[in-house]
Amino acid sequence: MARDADPFTSIMIGEPFDVAEVSLGDVLSGLGSYTAVVNDPPWTLIAPAFPKPARVIVAADMELSELEALAAVGDAGRTVVGIGGGTAMDTAKFLAWKHEKPLIQVPTITSVDAAFTDAIGVRQDQRVRYIAKVTPRLVVLDLPLIRSAPPHLNRAGVGDVLSCHTGLFDWKLASDAGHGHPWRADLAALGAELLDGLDAAAGDIRDVSADGIRFLAHAYRRIGAACAQAGHSRFEEGSEHFWAYAYEALTGVSQIHGELIACGVVALSVVQGNDPGRAADIVTRSGVRAHPVDLGITEQQFRAALTGLAAYARAESLDISVADLAPVTPDQVDAAWQAVCALPRRPVAA
Repeated sequence: MARDADPFTSIMIGEPFDVAEVSLGDVLSGLGSYTAVVNDPPWTLIAPAFPKPARVIVAADMELSELEALAAVGDAGRTVVGIGGGTAMDTAKFLAWKHEKPLIQVPTITSVDAAFTDAIGVRQDQRVRYIAKVTPRLVVLDLPLIRSAPPHLNRAGVGDVLSCHTGLFDWKLASDAGHGHPWRADLAALGAELLDGLDAAAGDIRDVSADGIRFLAHAYRRIGAACAQAGHSRFEEGSEHFWAYAYEALTGVSQIHGELIACGVVALSVVQGNDPGRAADIVTRSGVRAHPVDLGITEQQFRAALTGLAAYARAESLDISVADLAPVTPDQVDAAWQAVCALPRRPVAA
């Protein structure tokens, strides 16, 4: 099976996962016995077209205790195949790791970068934890399957690339103040290139075109490789992600990851004084949903998560960001709320 070269690469750091632009049916027909770790939808709709798995696990709860219970049932099949979004990808990683099985990842949406990262993300008491690493044998990019998903789930992929905008800013602040991982010009250049590529690809992402899907997948591929090589994700994860974690811890509500991160980038770029207009423009032109009303975020919840961000980050031992190095003021919270409320409204069907 031929692997695809990365068509978007200028800067590549680390060793990216193998990606093949092929159909899921072709991959499954050659596997023999396998365990399918799926999101449903789309599994029920697509399963009749594929060889029957030895075991089907519908991914839902990412709490570590629930994942351990799944693993305790026993393994089935020679290969673990993740089919779906972020929960399916991370559940498949966990089971492949626990049972020491080969892993194939098949993202059916581009809302999150989990298929292209080796870290296994779980929850403990509703808090994000990374507990181990696993490398898939292959990531399958089935373009017709991905493009058949609701458009907003693919546009959500903007969030984990746009986060380079605020992530780089936080990292430079922390590094200059002597905190955490030292600044690396090559990682910074990669983040800047990804942002420029996202800016240029915004229309394709809005249209959910094949090139838009390819851009997001290969951006994730480069991010995953760079994070694995560096041993951290500072260039693409900062206060925008930490605010999202704080919001979910506060409310107990899990959002579509990329949409929540896109909202967070706009908000925290205001706090940073870091060209919030560019972030809002990319959100607008790409079509990603990020308006708080569309995401079900109340003004009280937004303000509480942002005001309490520094305390939350320290309690969770997160990296140093703008919220730690200067108090978030009421005026900044007001301005951030106004900025996210100025974003376009996006009905789910748009």
